[in-house]
Amino acid sequence: MFGTFQKRQKAKTGAKSPKLHSIAAKMRGRSFEGSFDMGGINYSFTYSPVRAAVAGRKLELSGGFTVIDGPPNARVPPHSLNNVRAVLISAQGGIGAAPTRTNLPADISTARPDLPVVESTGALSFCGALYFKLSSLDGSALGVPADLSPLQLNVRLAPTDDAERNLQGVYSSIVDALYGKDADNRAAAVHVSLLNKLLSAG
Repeated sequence: MFGTFQKRQKAKTGAKSPKLHSIAAKMRGRSFEGSFDMGGINYSFTYSPVRAAVAGRKLELSGGFTVIDGPPNARVPPHSLNNVRAVLISAQGGIGAAPTRTNLPADISTARPDLPVVESTGALSFCGALYFKLSSLDGSALGVPADLSPLQLNVRLAPTDDAERNLQGVYSSIVDALYGKDADNRAAAVHVSLLNKLLSAG
């Protein structure tokens, strides 16, 4: 009986935590906000980048990651981690009204001469979604009983005001500079510097 109980306890303690592979968010202000379900519980989260840099020809953000058990206005203590890194691994183009962009090339061409130049052509295109790989997260520290490493953060850019549209434009310019066929390190440095100013704005 005792031996059977011990085996059961070992089986429980040795069981692997459920795996969370990706989470979805929307840009809200300078942060990315979203939610996910795990074990029948809904968790709200916010990733708030405060710094941006170029590392290995990729955009890397760093900031705080906060999780709340329930909706954002729930009266429960949040769980937070600082200095969480997010490396941009991919981006997807957007549709609709393009954000204001700076330093666009004067000559914008299409893939074929019979195609018209529209708001989504070449450098006039813009990002509608960003896909980040997050640094290892400690699920227990965030109050989430799951394996959160590695975790992909999928961010939809759907700006609702001028500040968010400016951020969308800067993110789009960084993607143009770093993730195209030929990287433009000078342009990337300019836009990353602007992103840092926007992230640190009061």
